[in-house]
Amino acid sequence: MGSLGAANAEFCLDVFKEISYDHTIENIFFSPLGLLSALAVVLFGARGESASQMEKVLHLNELTRTSNSSNTRCEEDTGVHSHIQALLSEITKTSHSQIHMASGMYAEETRPFLPKYLDCIEQLYKLKPENVDFKNNLEEARTQINAWIENKTKGEIKDLLLPNSLTSSDQLVLVNAISFKGTWKYAFRKDQTTAMPFRLDEVTREITYEKLKNWIDPTNMKDTAVVLHLPQLRLDGYHDDLTSILAALGMTEVFDPSRANLSGITAGGGLKVSKIIHKATLEVTESDSEFTLTNQTNQVENHEIFKVDHPFLFFILHKETKIILFCGRVFNP
Repeated sequence: MGSLGAANAEFCLDVFKEISYDHTIENIFFSPLGLLSALAVVLFGARGESASQMEKVLHLNELTRTSNSSNTRCEEDTGVHSHIQALLSEITKTSHSQIHMASGMYAEETRPFLPKYLDCIEQLYKLKPENVDFKNNLEEARTQINAWIENKTKGEIKDLLLPNSLTSSDQLVLVNAISFKGTWKYAFRKDQTTAMPFRLDEVTREITYEKLKNWIDPTNMKDTAVVLHLPQLRLDGYHDDLTSILAALGMTEVFDPSRANLSGITAGGGLKVSKIIHKATLEVTESDSEFTLTNQTNQVENHEIFKVDHPFLFFILHKETKIILFCGRVFNP
């Protein structure tokens, strides 16, 4: 994996383990890429210890620093955001219509964004942070955000914010929604799709980045004929506020109004991130695949039978960039 890929994989596994502590027997699904895109816009305007904590939790402090930004006005010190911008552009370019993602930043209207911040975020991330009236027109703000998310995800994700998602005391709210719709390259035969028992055993939490890197190393893989039994993949992961998860990982200052230094975002101080709302959806269907296998696999000698009949972890990897797009655990299919 590249340096940014390694950083995002470490972040992905940290978040997964933290979520799993309180969700031991539930399905888990989220997008580390979606979270990176949402948090990057805050990181750009964070300063001092607030920025250092964010970089450490995102594992961006381990990233090789370069000055390859085409706009030095927007990246005076490092090229971290240029790397992230290039990554997002590459994924958008190669994923065609399979992935729809929307990230938004909304601040209380009494806290206007700095003009330079707005200019740079639009250049780097094609995102326009907006001011809304949380204090007096909460429902209007919710409706506005939901409409924007639905439009950006081509209708795949609707009503992201529930009626109680926002409060009048909110200052800065981050939202991210990402959907994936795909088909198997080799289709499962519908006439062989049947109900089967699924054993509810625990899934180990001992997964690490080094183990994951070793698993997907081409030198450890070989072509094998497999008869695969796998539950249908339709998942909906909704996280109404990830601030506590990120705080547990060490990102605490940006959520504390007395300590947060977001002076690159707004003037005046005292601004904190109030909520981080994230939703990821997945649907992989059997129909319309490029190839449909017949019973030929069963006729191959020494084929493996791979029966997924107990809880499992899975990752969706972007092959060109080696970035983990989605991470999930299926406990109850």
